[in-house]
Amino acid sequence: MVSYFPRRCFMPSSILGFRYLSSSSLPVAVQELLDLGFNEEQSGRILALKPRRGDPWHTVSCTKELLLIGLKPQAALKMLEDSKELRKATVRELRDRTENLRSLGLGEGFLQRSLSRCPALLSLPRSHVLAAAKCLRQRCQFSALQLTDILRFSPEALTYDPSYLEEAFQYVYFRMGASHKDIITSGLFQTSLDEIRVRHQFLERLGRFLPPDKKGVSPPSNPKLKEVTALSDSDFLAHVARVSPEELHTFRKIFAREELEAGERKDSEAGRDHLDSGTEGEDTDSEHSGDKSGETEDETHKRLSNYKRKQKKRSANRPVRP
Repeated sequence: MVSYFPRRCFMPSSILGFRYLSSSSLPVAVQELLDLGFNEEQSGRILALKPRRGDPWHTVSCTKELLLIGLKPQAALKMLEDSKELRKATVRELRDRTENLRSLGLGEGFLQRSLSRCPALLSLPRSHVLAAAKCLRQRCQFSALQLTDILRFSPEALTYDPSYLEEAFQYVYFRMGASHKDIITSGLFQTSLDEIRVRHQFLERLGRFLPPDKKGVSPPSNPKLKEVTALSDSDFLAHVARVSPEELHTFRKIFAREELEAGERKDSEAGRDHLDSGTEGEDTDSEHSGDKSGETEDETHKRLSNYKRKQKKRSANRPVRP
């Protein structure tokens, strides 16, 4: 029989410092993790994670479920350490979310690879994942097979809001003339839309990226979408833009200022439209209650005429949005 003293001497400090399990249940939890394929150091790290609702065995149960999915011990440990939301999920939720991903086309092998690449897939509610998949199928017009390819090679897509997915798709599809196949192979959803817009419009102003034709087809001389979205800054500058880093840095500042001014102009127009509608309501009220304000009918008619003339002039000067 092994005494308590030697066991304590050889037990990792991470396990000794674990405060959520009692001393009597600690050796049982460690042995269970060792039996699952973890070493002592990995077991200590798992048990040191803060448990859900103070339940010390919840983390162990989640770990078992990740291994049942087919993940290797090191991958399961990394997912648990990186995602607090994942540790909060119940075992039932993990099972439901896994089955949901399988129903979308992620078969064995691809499922494990996608989860290792994007652990957040198991942290998101089932409704969120389904909404993102629905957006890709219906609003972005990807086929079922193309959706499966996106899940395999860019699983991050399912973590975005549907509105963002649609905006990113429409930008590269209509503004850049990219095809569905180009979008899948480009890793579009691994790069922020802001960065894509910066690089694309930078190339446009350099004359290295031409707009698509009337049929929406991008000229063959344009860089491939993948060269705009996936390359590092150094490779993008050296092989695509062929300019110095200082020029791109300067353009980023210009672009940010233009975006800020456009946002302020949009807010100003929205506020002005709101004010105009309020003024119109006030004028209408005055027209119906002229006797109470002391305003004559001729004065009311004249003021309304002046207001409508100003409105017409303001509308003529307002810029037309594309």
